[in-house]
Amino acid sequence: MKTMINTCSALPRVFWLALAFLLALPTAAQDKKERLRVGAVYTKIMEGPVTLDLSTSARIDRSNVNVPDIDLEVYYEVDGEEFPLGTVRTDQNGNARLTLENLGKIQPDSTGLYILGASFAGNEMFTRASKSVEFRDAAIRATLVEQDSLPYIEATLADQATDSLVADALIKVQVKRMFKPLRISEDLLMTDEAGSILVPVPTDIPGKGGLLDIEVVIEDHESYGTVKALVEAPVGTPIAVDSTYDERTLWARSSRTPIFILVFTGLLVFGSWGLIVYLIFNLFKIAKTKYS
Repeated sequence: MKTMINTCSALPRVFWLALAFLLALPTAAQDKKERLRVGAVYTKIMEGPVTLDLSTSARIDRSNVNVPDIDLEVYYEVDGEEFPLGTVRTDQNGNARLTLENLGKIQPDSTGLYILGASFAGNEMFTRASKSVEFRDAAIRATLVEQDSLPYIEATLADQATDSLVADALIKVQVKRMFKPLRISEDLLMTDEAGSILVPVPTDIPGKGGLLDIEVVIEDHESYGTVKALVEAPVGTPIAVDSTYDERTLWARSSRTPIFILVFTGLLVFGSWGLIVYLIFNLFKIAKTKYS
């Protein structure tokens, strides 16, 4: 009998505990934060700026989405100590960019290794996150040369810290275009023991005034990141500009309408109104004859 009484007295407490647990579930679900992912890509343009391209994304409802309006604190690191470079905010596509004039704005460690990073402090929706990239300073020296009356791009890849040439590095030579570069080198072009490459330049590629903007690129290298050198080569086929702006064509402006269209339209207008006037004149003539 005592056991039954104790069990009955414990039932209300179990009920209230279960109810409190069920009520706490929605609150716990609301407090759960999504994990933010930060991406970072380092790019150096010879005789130009250094950029750190950042991206933020998260996996929400089993799909990866870009996360906009995230403030990222960018820094460089030397011997475990971080030095701020500024704050950038991601755009509607979850992308942001920090631009430096050159690598002189930051410092490497004693081995010549640079570390750039970006961190997010977290908010009510996303957890804290950070991303860093490590790279060494590399230089591409590219020039236009001529051999056997044919144009070539000659390029050399060197490590700036050790002042040594870099062999067996995958490198691309391409012509800059509006949407996608036109690759003119082999798919697996590697630097030789002297850190050099030699690539022929086709002369049938069209360019404004025959000028081609050629890019020599090492992309996402494990030690040097992305490095790009630009060469202007006046070896392409000039683009013939056939402008009909001042000519009388079907697609010209109204003041340059073709003569035959003006004449034909005028004849249609005057012919239509002439027929209407003729019909009205005959109607008046018939009515006059009837009443006379």
